[in-house]
Amino acid sequence: MSKMKRLASVLLALVMVFALSTAALAVTSYTITISNDEDGYVYTAYQIFEGDLSGTGTQADPYVLTNVDWGSGVDPTDTDFQAALLAAYGTYDAATIADEQLTTQARAEAFADIVGKYLVAANGVDSTDAGSTYTIEVSEPGYYLIKNTAVPMTGTDITYTNYIMQVVADVTVSPKAAAPSSDKTVSDINDSDDTTYTTGQTSADHDIGDDVPFTLTATLPTNYGAYETYQLNFHDVMDDGLTFNDDVVVSVGGVVVDPSCYTVVYTGQPLTDGCTFEVLIEDTHDLVDEYGDPIHVAGSSVVTVSYTAELNENAVIGNPGNENTSWITYSNNPTWDGDGTEPTGDTPPETVVVFTYELIVNKVDESGDPLTGAGFTLYKFDEDVGDYVAVGAELTGTSMTTFTWTGLDDGEYMLVETTTPASYNTMDNLYFTVTAVHNETTGITSLTITDAQGELFQGNLTFIADADTGEIETDIENGAGSALPGTGGVGTTIFYIVGGLMVFGAAVLLITRKRMGKAE
Repeated sequence: MSKMKRLASVLLALVMVFALSTAALAVTSYTITISNDEDGYVYTAYQIFEGDLSGTGTQADPYVLTNVDWGSGVDPTDTDFQAALLAAYGTYDAATIADEQLTTQARAEAFADIVGKYLVAANGVDSTDAGSTYTIEVSEPGYYLIKNTAVPMTGTDITYTNYIMQVVADVTVSPKAAAPSSDKTVSDINDSDDTTYTTGQTSADHDIGDDVPFTLTATLPTNYGAYETYQLNFHDVMDDGLTFNDDVVVSVGGVVVDPSCYTVVYTGQPLTDGCTFEVLIEDTHDLVDEYGDPIHVAGSSVVTVSYTAELNENAVIGNPGNENTSWITYSNNPTWDGDGTEPTGDTPPETVVVFTYELIVNKVDESGDPLTGAGFTLYKFDEDVGDYVAVGAELTGTSMTTFTWTGLDDGEYMLVETTTPASYNTMDNLYFTVTAVHNETTGITSLTITDAQGELFQGNLTFIADADTGEIETDIENGAGSALPGTGGVGTTIFYIVGGLMVFGAAVLLITRKRMGKAE
């Protein structure tokens, strides 16, 4: 081989080695991909720790960040930052804190909560939106804090996220955020059978005049500990058929909260946002019981708001019922610095429904024509009392032929004719049971009337029940003239005795006459 060829070969080898070295050192950026289908977010990456990258990235030789120091996302000379680290960890040395605080998820989250307040905004790198993903290009390996700097303006079930992650290669993550869950229920009772309410229902039926119990709950997010302050505001909107009794009780895990810890906003008129009333808790960290002792509140704690509302004379009879809708406003940014208005989100609204019914009795004669002069009193069996209790006063009037009781619950009833038209017989007491099936989405689906034996009425007496309108209607017939007492009654026995005496007397008289005739 000539000297020229050997020189060319050496130069080519050197070029190849240089090219390989350049390729190895040419990694100038790393891509952080954040999966999120919802548009309108902005994620910003701040380098918290920098260092030298060693290793090959294989399972046997993974990447390792050595010579760890503070990154460009924070200012290690900031005295406030140093003081916060000293208070939490007793040091502000980057390598020591990284070695100790990035070992578990809980420690990393707590560290992120602290460092998130001292970021150098100018050194953050924003994401770009690409359909269902967001990407951030960073130029150096290290540990990065990923923070929401913008969220969608929908205001519904939105939370910010804030977490530390290692970036030593391209990486894909999902947002880590937590929102409180909410629930709204109504309590129901069939007071003809029970003395205690069935709780946790989404629909109920009640009598007009009943105080209906409602419950709102908020289960706090798992990252609740990341918040220095956490507001929780309950919003409630009632239909006209419900009147708020202004009797709110707040509790946490069954421990009643002192009323000084929250504000009930109620004026008797709709508030500016359309709510009937609101319960505002400025900071759930400050809750105390009635004795002033702090109440333990943590992630997954349940905050409960209990209250009642009267089902009033404006109540809708039958479907669609009387609605009560609630939602919760909550803190959603654990790194809020206190400037301006605190970022919040709203839970989706939830609705429960209260139903009530109506009884219509038409008074007719034997021909089916309207009959005046009657009066009725309706009674309902009350399990707590152990007897029938009148539902209002007697309904009567000289010209009345139709009698209506509006706003009835399910249960056992007794209808008594307490005034009888002249020359007509008084009807026997009528016993019947109202049974209903309903839910919050499809309303009343079944309305059934049965007799004292639990059977549908037979013969001339018929109840017509309309599940949609909630109306129960029947005709009550009166017969004219005097009625003999029923078989087996005392009156019948008296007739039997008198009749027997008359027969016996006639026999004695006949025998006496025959004897007198023979004597003559």
